Amino acid sequence: MYRLILKIMLVLLASVVARQVCAETSSSSIYQDVEKSVYQVRVISKLGGEKTTIGSGFVVMEPNIIATNYHVVSTFVNDPEEYELDYRSTSGKTGNLELLAVDVIHDLALLRADELLGTPLQLADVPPKGTNLYALGNPLDLGFAIIDGTNNGVLKSGDDNNILFSGSLNPGMSGGPTVNEQRQVVGINVATSGNEISFLVPARYLGVILERLKLTGFNADSNIDERIAEQLRNNTRKQIERLLNAKWTSRSIGKFTVPGAIDNFTRCWDEISKPDEDDLLRSRGTRCTNDGSIYLDDGLEVGEVAYEYFWFNGEKMIPPHFYQGYEDQNASYSSGKAGKSDVGNFNCHTGFTRVAEQEFKMTVCRRDYLYYTGLSDVMATAALVGHKQQGMLFNLDMTGVDFDSGMQLLRRMLEAFKWQK
Repeated sequence: MYRLILKIMLVLLASVVARQVCAETSSSSIYQDVEKSVYQVRVISKLGGEKTTIGSGFVVMEPNIIATNYHVVSTFVNDPEEYELDYRSTSGKTGNLELLAVDVIHDLALLRADELLGTPLQLADVPPKGTNLYALGNPLDLGFAIIDGTNNGVLKSGDDNNILFSGSLNPGMSGGPTVNEQRQVVGINVATSGNEISFLVPARYLGVILERLKLTGFNADSNIDERIAEQLRNNTRKQIERLLNAKWTSRSIGKFTVPGAIDNFTRCWDEISKPDEDDLLRSRGTRCTNDGSIYLDDGLEVGEVAYEYFWFNGEKMIPPHFYQGYEDQNASYSSGKAGKSDVGNFNCHTGFTRVAEQEFKMTVCRRDYLYYTGLSDVMATAALVGHKQQGMLFNLDMTGVDFDSGMQLLRRMLEAFKWQK
């Protein structure tokens, strides 16, 4: 019996070792086959001649075309007079790169070298969940590496549908390819959340921009800013149309029923704190946000939709004191990080309107982007009036949206308010 148990244990141990050796052999073989098509992509300061940003990229479709993330080259895109692009191979060879096209919605960019770089990698669809995948890139500027992991499925909470990858993508690997065992690119490294959780842009989005570029004869886009603005305008209209047609939940806030989470788009959190016995003005709130921020530059992201509700109760207060405390709470600000060089000043309009048979004081503010025509940051605030010891505040904050589409969403939300008699 002892010999039988020992034999079984030895067989199991041999099986585990064999799998480990097989995995290591597979990783090593894939790295050797793919490495000559993978490059470091660098943003270089013209003034100092040193790199300011690094990422990774890979040869695709043509021997001189490199794909990477938009955020890797965004510094150059936003200030081409001060920066330039170049590549570095695994052997240390360097050369200049030209920007051809970008897709800011899916964080992609296509570049062209002035010489042939290697064999283009082929694209493939997202494989079944649990499939082994291999991410390549240049982590932390320490040299090229390969990270193995698995496909943990496609995210459904937003419109980007990124792949959840169980491997650690370190800074510098952004823009590199993640391949299957057939050496086909199924995703582009884009971000990590630590703890072996990373994200990949599905290769099909890269296929779209490649086919579009091919139709132009691989000519560089003549107006990148306008193309980015067009992409953002189309995306925000599409997103808000999805919102308007999605399944909406509802929740109670004080005496109101209001919109809650919106299916596969926003998540909500209650903000409740245990009141102090001496607190006369008590409140509870709910905040909902999407996961749709789109990176444009350091400190500048657009595409956020956030809304919140707060119910106030001051039944132990005399009306003048309640209104004073209630009014002090009626302050909102934009979550957008755009600065004076990005947007103009807010223009606001205030008036009174009836919502769910109740009177509200409403303010709508708008500021327009200077370089992305047709995009605005929009804030809307509504405060319930006419009740002596009760009140509700509603805030809607949208960054980088088409104003008319934003107003459609605001109207849809207000129409969903119901007063609980």
